[in-house]
Amino acid sequence: MIYVIYVQSGREHDVVATLRDKNINAYAPAHDLLERKGGVWRMVRRMIFPTYVFVNSEGIELYYTVKNTVGVLRFLGRPPTPLPMSEEVRLRWILDVENLTVSRGYINSGKVTITEGLLKGREHCIVKYSKRRKRCTLYCEINGRRHYFDVAAELEKI
Repeated sequence: MIYVIYVQSGREHDVVATLRDKNINAYAPAHDLLERKGGVWRMVRRMIFPTYVFVNSEGIELYYTVKNTVGVLRFLGRPPTPLPMSEEVRLRWILDVENLTVSRGYINSGKVTITEGLLKGREHCIVKYSKRRKRCTLYCEINGRRHYFDVAAELEKI
C-alpha cells in the first residue's frame, strides 16, 4: 500500500533520506528534463511530483514516525488512507523505474511511438507533446485528483 505525504517544498529528498534511515520505503520520483537556457539545451533534474513523497507500507503503524519527521506537513486523506489499488498500479511504473531519462521516438501520421526511455510502451498515457519544449505531458491520479507532469522527450516526425 502506498501512502502519500505532503512535505515542504524543496525538502523532498531530505524527507526521503530521513525516512530511509528509519528503514521506511520512501520515494520522491525525479527525472531528467531538457531545458533551454541562453540558447543552449541542458539536462536538469526535476521532481515529478513537487512537495509529495510516497511511502510504501503495509499498515498505518508508521504514522507517528513519519508525521514527526522534519519537513513532513501531513498525510493525504483524512484519516490517512492508502492510494486505491487502481491508482497505485498507475503510479507504480513511475516509482519502479530506476533511470528516468529522456524518452526518444517518432511521430508517424499523428501517432506517437516511443523507442526508448520512460515512456516506452506507455504511449497511451501521453496527453500532449510540445515540440518546442521537447516534453510530453502525462497525468496520474492521486486520491482522485489528476496531477499533470512533463517528461522529456525527443520525437522526430517521419
